[in-house]
Amino acid sequence: MHPIEESLARLGQLYQEGRDRLLAQPDDQPGWMSVRQLADAQGPALAEVIERTRKNCPADQLRPPAMLWFGHYIYPIQLVAMAMFLVEQRVPDLRADSLQVRFDEQAGIAGLAWIGRGFMALPGDPAADHPDCEVVADRDALREVLRARLIESFTPVVDATFAYSRLGRSAMWSTAADYCAYALMWLGELMGNELIGAQESRAFAAVPSLLSLRNDLIAVEHLGETHYMVNRNSCCLYYRTDNGGMCSSCPHRPLEERVEMVRKHIEEEHAHA
Repeated sequence: MHPIEESLARLGQLYQEGRDRLLAQPDDQPGWMSVRQLADAQGPALAEVIERTRKNCPADQLRPPAMLWFGHYIYPIQLVAMAMFLVEQRVPDLRADSLQVRFDEQAGIAGLAWIGRGFMALPGDPAADHPDCEVVADRDALREVLRARLIESFTPVVDATFAYSRLGRSAMWSTAADYCAYALMWLGELMGNELIGAQESRAFAAVPSLLSLRNDLIAVEHLGETHYMVNRNSCCLYYRTDNGGMCSSCPHRPLEERVEMVRKHIEEEHAHA
């Protein structure tokens, strides 16, 4: 088995509910396309998924459903790529022809197929001698590769989304930065150590880039626990759809209100423990 297939299989054991997003090849379901096809300005794919989102979340303007779709698109990709980095200490191929995606009826990601076989790894990786592996010096260098590859993967989709909906590029990149932190925090929780997620979120944001957090994480201490809250700079615009409202972490809410919601979440976790 190829090292990337092995990594995907191990991640599937960690996150069994997400196995459809951990495929080494497209399955027999219809609708698969490459990221290049999705972002092709001359093709119908991106317009179709945004309009599908607009049908499910009606809005007077196109930008709110476009932002909702964009966030739902990037987050699963971030989760898998960052899980590969955090758990496997590898970075997969994220080029536009190396990642295939399939959407469900609501335009959310129903499947991800990681068909690229080139990957980056550390010197001690058991597959460091594999012909598809490129070795980097250390974890910091591997993190740099991850950041660069995510930016490379998202850029054509950002440009195509802007061209279709006039949704601002800076708003999309701000969303992508916040969602990077969410992905790392969630993975830390999944691994049983939220602090790892917080540390990696800060390390990922330490180097200025399109994916750098604008605001630092906030440590919320309550009932003897510490939860790290992403102090969002971006807004998903759900509240601007006909049936939408503000998310619990919406930056339009006062900060203390968001912190209080985190405290209540901790209380609920304790009540169900």
